[in-house]
Amino acid sequence: MSIRVRILALVGSFAVMALAVTVLGLATLSDYNRMMGRFDRAYLNAWRGEHLNRLVSQVVMEARGLYVANDATESAVFAGNLNRNLDEMEVLLAEWRKDSVGAETAQVADLSREAAAFITLRRELARVGGAGDHASAERLGVANRPTRIAFQAKVEAVVKSTHTELTAARTEADSFTQRRAVEFFVASLAFIIVMLGLALWVVSHFVTRPLRAIASAIISTSKGDYAIPLKETEGNDEVSSVWQALAVLKERAIEHERATQAQREAERRDELKLREILLD
Repeated sequence: MSIRVRILALVGSFAVMALAVTVLGLATLSDYNRMMGRFDRAYLNAWRGEHLNRLVSQVVMEARGLYVANDATESAVFAGNLNRNLDEMEVLLAEWRKDSVGAETAQVADLSREAAAFITLRRELARVGGAGDHASAERLGVANRPTRIAFQAKVEAVVKSTHTELTAARTEADSFTQRRAVEFFVASLAFIIVMLGLALWVVSHFVTRPLRAIASAIISTSKGDYAIPLKETEGNDEVSSVWQALAVLKERAIEHERATQAQREAERRDELKLREILLD
């Protein structure tokens, strides 16, 4: 494997690390959006429960005002306010039923059934009281008081449960934020350590060490020390190419040294022959 491919593989590992961090970030966003959806729903349900409870209390107060109205004008005002609050209750419950999901669907449906009975009786009370029959209207209200108290208690129970869900959603979001921050830190630190170790290993094992060996072999060859064995002369990567070139250079140097030695030996023999001739 060439140095280029090894370095590209290292770069690819960094890309994989970045991709992993991106995936973790996307998963975090998905989980956060899910929890925020739960939080928003819990907040909306808590508001609806409190608003419904307030409307029930307003209906009761308007009914009591209707019982003691001094004239037809006051009766009409109290009856109008009462009907307007009942209309708002119907709209609120219709929206709540439409948006309800899961386990809250049955709870909202049960609450709507009791609210329908409450609304029907209170509309009748508004009709009778608005017509001026305050005593009959009061009798209707008094007779229905235990049912109204039970209904309002159920509304308050729903409000309490929605607040519990809201608290749980907020706690989950806070816990998730803290946990995911730690996970991000640990994952990032682990990735950095792994990639740093991998980079050091690749550079040391595939770049620094081979180049140091090549440099040592070149220096020894240049000094005439041909005993050092040459490595990796059979590969196709850059380091092997340098070793192959060095092997050729070594062979040429050895051949040159042999030729030089042979030439010197021939010159020495010629010189000896010349001396013998001169001495004779």
